[in-house]
Amino acid sequence: MTTDDDAQDLLARLDAVVPRIGVRTSRVIPRARRRRALRRTVGTLVLAGVVAGTGWVAQAQPWSPRTVTLLPAQPTAEAPSAPAEPTPTAAADPADGSPIPPGAWWYTLNRSTGPDGEVSTSETWISPHQPGLGASNGDYANADSFGPRQVIGTFVIDGERVEMLRDVSRLPTDPAALEQVFRASIEPDRRSGTDDEKVYGMAYDLLIQSGLPEGLRHAAWAVAAGLPGTTVTSGSDATGRPGEVLDRPGAENGAPHLVRDPATGLLLELGSGLTTTVVVEQRLVHSLPVEPSLENSGCTAWESC
Repeated sequence: MTTDDDAQDLLARLDAVVPRIGVRTSRVIPRARRRRALRRTVGTLVLAGVVAGTGWVAQAQPWSPRTVTLLPAQPTAEAPSAPAEPTPTAAADPADGSPIPPGAWWYTLNRSTGPDGEVSTSETWISPHQPGLGASNGDYANADSFGPRQVIGTFVIDGERVEMLRDVSRLPTDPAALEQVFRASIEPDRRSGTDDEKVYGMAYDLLIQSGLPEGLRHAAWAVAAGLPGTTVTSGSDATGRPGEVLDRPGAENGAPHLVRDPATGLLLELGSGLTTTVVVEQRLVHSLPVEPSLENSGCTAWESC
């Protein structure tokens, strides 16, 4: 049974990449359509975790309208054309264990296929240091804006309850120790199902979080894979990329079908039975296609957005 708190959790994770937008009557209908498309695309894969503003100190940004600086695209996945010619940038990748540095964003391109065969795409640029963007189906001119964020939940760590944890280094990268944190953090009125289902939900929330250290991704996967009722096999995603396939039939707190790259721990695909979302690209970037705008964020200040 889904509780009000569960619904709030889900809405909070959705809002991480689909922030609330102020309504302008001249644009209600097209804006609503974009909104529904973006929510439908990223509803299964919420790579931003739980919504929160972390504060933003104004600084000069290398805004380059209609330009995205990306590393070379993976040849195994077909991605939409970039807004302009991308220039590879030598930069530290969060996969090596470092966080997202100031002046950078974790970029994700998802492609979702619904039960009716309809295909849509969503893109997000997320950073804990500066505002980010979310775009649906390559519509950069009407990209949604949101404040800095990287909040990964509430945990009990060494007996201390930490609300809205931002310092990911406080979470252990040893799977057994991480599972102990999850179990200590279980609340009777938060999430649904058994304790194992709630632990799976916490692991899942980390796996879909943008730009976490590689060691933490591997630990979260190990916890989810080791739960009773979970099976892990070798296989591939919908595009043919080889990976580890995790299935948890009837999962109540997250997608029951996951595929990951075992080398990096990054998710390649999520499936719920009705919708399949393929993660076409995810990487560190150093520029955005357009400058984030408070007008398109529904906020009055970035630090509260």
